[in-house]
Amino acid sequence: MAKAHTLVDNFNDNVTDPAKWVVFDNPTPAAGRIREVNGHLEIRPSPNVAGANYSYYESATTYDLTASQIFVEVVEAPSVTSGGVILSARVDDPNEIYFRIGANGRVRAVSEVGGTGTLQGEVLYDERLHRWFRLREAGGFVYWETSPDGVEWNTLARAANPIPLTAVRLSIGAGTTAAVAHPGVAVLDNFNVQNTSISRRVEERRLSARDTRVKAAQVAAERKHADQFNNNDEVNYPATPLAGNYSKSLRHDDLGDPDPASYATLLRALESRDPSDFEEIILGPAGMPKKLTNPQAGFAFDIEGPDAQEFTIPPAPRFDSAVTAHEMGELYWMAIARDVPFIQYSTNTRIADAVSSLNAEFPQFGGTVPVTAGTSTTVGNVFRGIYPGEQVGPYVSQFLLKGNVDPRKPAGQGRDAVDGFISYGARTIDQRLFNATPGMDYLFEEFEGWLNAQDGQDYRGTDTFETTKRFIHTLRAGATLVHFDQVVDAYWNAAWILMSEPTGNESTFVDGTTGRPQIDAEFPYNRGNPYMPPMGITPSRTQVGFATFGPTHLLQAVPEVLGRALRAVWWQKWGVHRRLRPEEFGGRVDNMINDRRSYPIDPSIITSLETGGLAEYYPNATYLLPQAYPEGAPTHPAYGAGHATGSGAMITILKAFFDDLKEIENPVQASVDGLTLVPYTRPETEPVMTVGGELNKLAGNIAIFRNAAGVHWRSDYTESLRLGEKVAIALLQEMTLGFNEDDGFFELTRLDGVRIRIFDGKVEPALQVLALP
Repeated sequence: MAKAHTLVDNFNDNVTDPAKWVVFDNPTPAAGRIREVNGHLEIRPSPNVAGANYSYYESATTYDLTASQIFVEVVEAPSVTSGGVILSARVDDPNEIYFRIGANGRVRAVSEVGGTGTLQGEVLYDERLHRWFRLREAGGFVYWETSPDGVEWNTLARAANPIPLTAVRLSIGAGTTAAVAHPGVAVLDNFNVQNTSISRRVEERRLSARDTRVKAAQVAAERKHADQFNNNDEVNYPATPLAGNYSKSLRHDDLGDPDPASYATLLRALESRDPSDFEEIILGPAGMPKKLTNPQAGFAFDIEGPDAQEFTIPPAPRFDSAVTAHEMGELYWMAIARDVPFIQYSTNTRIADAVSSLNAEFPQFGGTVPVTAGTSTTVGNVFRGIYPGEQVGPYVSQFLLKGNVDPRKPAGQGRDAVDGFISYGARTIDQRLFNATPGMDYLFEEFEGWLNAQDGQDYRGTDTFETTKRFIHTLRAGATLVHFDQVVDAYWNAAWILMSEPTGNESTFVDGTTGRPQIDAEFPYNRGNPYMPPMGITPSRTQVGFATFGPTHLLQAVPEVLGRALRAVWWQKWGVHRRLRPEEFGGRVDNMINDRRSYPIDPSIITSLETGGLAEYYPNATYLLPQAYPEGAPTHPAYGAGHATGSGAMITILKAFFDDLKEIENPVQASVDGLTLVPYTRPETEPVMTVGGELNKLAGNIAIFRNAAGVHWRSDYTESLRLGEKVAIALLQEMTLGFNEDDGFFELTRLDGVRIRIFDGKVEPALQVLALP
């Protein structure tokens, strides 16, 4: 019988070889879950499936693993803690040995005999250290081994052969073991192929970044640059070329599809990286186009923090996928619900219709299912994010509603938190805003106006606003906020709240119970702060923090990480994915329903608009996605999202400076009309709200409000928050190299619920793994 190491596949032919592999998939069809593409094996577990939900390759015949080995390169692991990647050798279902990535972010070495599993070893998963996995047998023992480069191997576990290994089937795969809203993507490569090289361009970029960064170069060089690949939509649909890609402000045909010649000038500039080529990009008709937004940003170098091209996000859902159609379904519903007050979600008919449709017609939209609107005793999850804390408490984060208590201010002007005024030293910021006029949507009533917008017609400044200030109480109010902000606004506000709130009840000024703003702090700093740690940890006897571990350091780090995060996501937008905007997809839908042109769009969205749940709300023979902004989407691709990536980065900085496990007291929500803040009563079964949870919700709000405006997809939010978090952690990692305070560190809970500590240029698991509610 052939030895296991003789089964070799580098997946470069992009076709499953039936002589080597049998495809197993749950649910079917396999082509939608597991396939070879971009020279890799790509696995996309189906979202929201309870129980076993694995897709995998299994060897077409048995092999002898004794005195042999199997190994695989894990290019990308899925973003789940329930399930993960598998490398396995098995006699039958109850008898096997395997690696698994999952289980709360851990790599596990497992043997199973007669259906009884034994954990042989485990470690916190590190995408750099655990790039390769190997099962090896020698001298009657099995070795579970990992490697960062496929050359130097480290033993995670060793055990006497638990099962006969002379005739086993070999498998690689990924999936989930519980319902997960957004399982992510697994990308595997080089099965029994020792190919540790990366593309010339990525290697050059990594070394150039090292040379540019000077003192921090060594840490940066040791962080392996990710492989960058997209969903291939630029070549997937020859009958309608480039219909699945971003093209706003380029040239289009009469139906709004991209002009290939114009698009080619964009690709030429991105490929050459020559600034003069960007000046030769062919835009839309003369006198019309808005300029493209900063396509060269991702080529910039930073001298601290990660290189703009170091990290990546998985390929976006394909243009023809059910996931894209279902995400679009949610966006049509958000447009319908823009003016429904959050406080009325549990009783509103439109919300009830949206919940029913999302559950029945669009379950793969990427949010939690079943979708719920909530009741008087439960919190709903409709239109909410999926990260810890986002489905706890009111829809809107406390950091977008409350001000801070300041006993020096007049009543109604910032004396109490419910006034909504944030103290910026001697000045204040009002959390209320002049919202866009309810009921006013754009670029959907007539095709010509939509087409002009695609060619670059600039309709900015034609919107109108209410004359009374209101708190954020609807999706339209939230969309108004993120139309004109500079992304950093909400996070500087949150920083000032966290720095300035005096001790008390986080609600009202009561004589004798409230401390001094910015001196007697309600929100403790991070436990690693050497000057101002939480109570019970001895601070410095003689010093306070200021330019390090103090307010100036915090207010510098928040916008600092934003710039780095935006350059990283701008590389993803322009240099890698070039995903079309929902506004553009809506044009394809409108063309298709009105028989102007056919596209390979999943029928679920067409059916819903014609005869399903959405039909009642779109009865006028126009199926363009209503935009909250008169100009529609901005002039850069959708994936990833700038607001979301920046948000993920900035909340990570805030968690690094403050105790993210601190409880939020006396939460509030906006009234029906948004004029006041009213108390929020927590159901007995609901977890308490925490600083970390409300920061996660703040990031989710800022990102998803862009979805509510019609300019972004849900997966833009999901993947971009995690990208921003990676950027911030890398920045903090390098930042700790420069501190003179040898006992200072940062500790925080990541979006996946895993708690980490960052110190002296290292990122390690904290002593205790804690999950936010």
